[in-house]
This record gives sequence, structure tokens and C-alpha cells, in this order.
Amino acid sequence: MSGAASQDWSAPDAPSGGASAGTIARDTPDAAGGALLVSSGSSGGVAVARGDASPQQEPVTSLGGDQPLARVAPVSPVAVLDGAFDLLRFRFGRLVGLASVVYLPLVLAQLGVVLSQRSSSATRPGSAPSQFQVLSSSQGSSGWNLIFVLLGSCALAWLGIAVGAQVAAWVDDTDLTFGRVLRYAAGRWWVALVLAVVTWCIKVPALCAFGIGWLFADAFVFIAAIVAGAERLGPFAAIRRSCSLTRRWYWRALAVVAGGAFITLVFQLVVLAGPALLLSALGLPEDWVLIAQQLGSLLVLVTAPLTACIAARAWVDFRCRSDGSDLDRRMVDRGLV
Repeated sequence: MSGAASQDWSAPDAPSGGASAGTIARDTPDAAGGALLVSSGSSGGVAVARGDASPQQEPVTSLGGDQPLARVAPVSPVAVLDGAFDLLRFRFGRLVGLASVVYLPLVLAQLGVVLSQRSSSATRPGSAPSQFQVLSSSQGSSGWNLIFVLLGSCALAWLGIAVGAQVAAWVDDTDLTFGRVLRYAAGRWWVALVLAVVTWCIKVPALCAFGIGWLFADAFVFIAAIVAGAERLGPFAAIRRSCSLTRRWYWRALAVVAGGAFITLVFQLVVLAGPALLLSALGLPEDWVLIAQQLGSLLVLVTAPLTACIAARAWVDFRCRSDGSDLDRRMVDRGLV
């Protein structure tokens, strides 16, 4: 067909052997770099696609072999925690930027509340891991405690949706821009809100088991926000999917949750308690101590993405174990599918 001249073409309703009277045939370029033959006549134009036109393909950006999820396989809980640090370092600025979208307004709002109520013992966002915030909030006398803990849980769920979408792209050896991830997560704010409320309803009753029941319940649902973002599920479907992935490997999930809580707790105690104790020992005004503590709360811009990366790396591991996703990836890499 590529060797045919344009004058040999004719409209579909014209007699064979030539173009109909009054018909002008011409080649026009199309978007794919090929050509379309447009025949215009008294009865209207007829466009015929060239058979030698190359199909248009979407550009694919490969991240290379140095990306943290270039090769996935089932790993130990310790390797899951190590892999979370690799994910955080890989796009550190982007993940911290996503956390800033939801946590900076929260930190600033709480700074105003703390300064206006100096005697308040309100829990600071990020001053304790999400699984321990409810314990400290129950000891305060201000109603702001519970409000900021709930807002912190919603922020962490929203960040989990954003990180889940990003990590799912890395598993497929592609990358998403900051703006694309932000728009996707912003459109699913309601999923984060429902997830935060439902997971609280699951984990708070577990506090009756000597306080540590929170961890045992959290092991079932700690990847729910990642699932919602990575697999594009609704809140209840994400919770069911999270439970189905973690139920079979429950003790591994519990080890990851406990290890992640310990790591973030150590970070926060060092950064938050250290400067506050130093300023108090120097006899500086209380306002200075409160401001130093609140500025230390900016550590949440690192610990919150780290918590989301721990859950995301656990999601990748559980999918390898339950769904064999690592085998699918190896088949694609070897050209078998």
C-alpha cells in the first residue's frame, strides 16, 4: 500500500479504477507521524487511514537498575525496614514535600494552640508514633488533644495514599511527578478520612488488652492506606485487601509494625526531648521551650514519610508472598510474557 500513488485512491462509493468526478485526493500528516488520505468531493470528505502509518506509543521512563524496587523478592522483616529507608532516600525531597502539604498546616495550627494555652499538655503531631498518640492524649485535659490526634491520623492516611501510588509506579519501573501524585492524592482525600475513622474504630477497642493490643490490631490494617493508593481501591475494599494480605503473614506484619514504631519513637525522643531538656536546664522562658518543642515537631516531615515507606515496603513484600508479583516481574524482565 505504501507504493500506491495518491491519485490511485478513490472514495469508497466511487467506481473502481479511479477517483470520482470532482474528487481531489491528498495526503495529510496525522499525529502519529504517518498520513491520512483525505478525499473531498461533492458528497463530503472521506478520510482513509494509511496502512503504513506507525502506531503512536506512550513514552515510558525507566528508572534504571539502581532504584530500590528494581528487583523485588520476599524478604525478612528487618530487610523490610531497611528497604523503607531506601525508598525514603530515593525520592527524599518529593516525599518530604508531600508530607509538608498536610503536616505543616497542622504543626502551625498546634503551635498557635500551645502558645495560647501554655498549660495545655496537648499531644504534638509526630511527638509519638500514631499507635501511641491515643495513650498520651487520654492523659490531657484539653479537648485539642483528641482533635490533633485525629487530624494527624487523617494526614498519615492521606500521605499513605500518595506514597502508595508512587511506590506502585516504582514497582512497574516508572516514575510519577510530584504534581501528578499530589493531584491523585488530593482527589482521594475522602478515602483518607474514611480510612482514618474506620481504622481507629478497629484499633481503639484493642487498647483494652493492656495497651499493647493497639499494635496487634494495627498489624492487620497498617498497609490499608498504601493499598488504597497503589491499587486504587475504596476505603473498605482497601481494609479488606490489607487484612487478606497480612492475615497469612501476621507475625511478620506484627514484627514490621513493632520495629517501625520503635524506630520512629527513638527518632522523636532524641529530637524532641533533647532540646527541650537543654533549654529547661538553662532556665530559659517557658515560651522558648514550647517553641523549641514545636519546631522539633517538624521532624514529622521525615518520620511520617518513613512510616508510609515502611508500610509500602511491607505491601510489596506481602504481594510477593501472596500474589507472586515478583515472579510476574521476572517473567516480564526475561521477555516471557
